[in-house]
Amino acid sequence: MAQAAYAIGRRYEMGDGVAMQMETAARFYRQAALRGLPEAQHALGFLHATGQGVPRSNELAVSWLQQAAENGHAEAQHNLGVMYAEGRGVEVDYQTAVKWFYQAAINGCGPAREWLESRSDEAITVG
Repeated sequence: MAQAAYAIGRRYEMGDGVAMQMETAARFYRQAALRGLPEAQHALGFLHATGQGVPRSNELAVSWLQQAAENGHAEAQHNLGVMYAEGRGVEVDYQTAVKWFYQAAINGCGPAREWLESRSDEAITVG
């Protein structure tokens, strides 16, 4: 059920065979996210971060991204790192940001690896 709701939400987000409707996409993503699907948790977090189809809320974005990140979603781990590095919806916490960038890089996220490499001259510790 969660995977089906996510797939429908994705079609509405992309306008794939249906009219693009971000509000409808967000509704289906929420259904799937509440059932624990990391892809949907990430998608809903991203929509909240950008204000597409839902009210913009960095706090809700962090909440959904955190759930997806803890469920092993590499892109969510990267995006959560960005939120901590930039203080969006949370206090700036460089150590937590590095932790999530590191985890995302381990899970194959290129942008997270690039972020870490760009700071290779800095003292980076993962806590």
